[in-house]
Amino acid sequence: MAVVVVVVLAAGGGAFALVSSSPSGHPAAGPSARPATAAPSRVATTTAPATPTPSAAVSPGTVVVAAGAAANPAAPQVTALLNQYFNAINTRNYAEYSSLLDAQMRAADNPASFAAGYMTTKDTAETLTSISSTGGGNLAATVSFTSQQSPADSIDQSPCNDWLLTLYLVPQGSGYVITAAPSGYQPTYSDC
Repeated sequence: MAVVVVVVLAAGGGAFALVSSSPSGHPAAGPSARPATAAPSRVATTTAPATPTPSAAVSPGTVVVAAGAAANPAAPQVTALLNQYFNAINTRNYAEYSSLLDAQMRAADNPASFAAGYMTTKDTAETLTSISSTGGGNLAATVSFTSQQSPADSIDQSPCNDWLLTLYLVPQGSGYVITAAPSGYQPTYSDC
């Protein structure tokens, strides 16, 4: 399986790089006052979320793949990207994070905003719930996760947020990278 270089945006106290200003969270899903660039958008799908089941055939890492998402041919590449994304956030590795973004997202992001946005973030329970086409080979990958962070770094001053975030992906090489979310996209979150 190929490893995709993609900068991941974190939303909800854990990751937020794809949002123009995501608070302590993930890309375009910002839970705290985290720096962000273009927020990822959420796309409705007709696939009902399936019970998450680990799929070692898809990709090793912490991201669990729901059965409906695992059926998508792009699941291995998307899962690899998500594993890198969450690893980059949890290890505060800007270089890895930035490598997961397309050129537009990289230009809108910087190490200082990444550091400020994820300085206390730890994301867990990552589940790829769906993958849908947005046309032209582009995808929308919806992921749920829990973000724990210092309340001061949270989008709502909570030490724990549960997020539902959609990352928008474009093909690059044998995988995908994260691109800006559609205008008006907002991830959803709630306190744990």
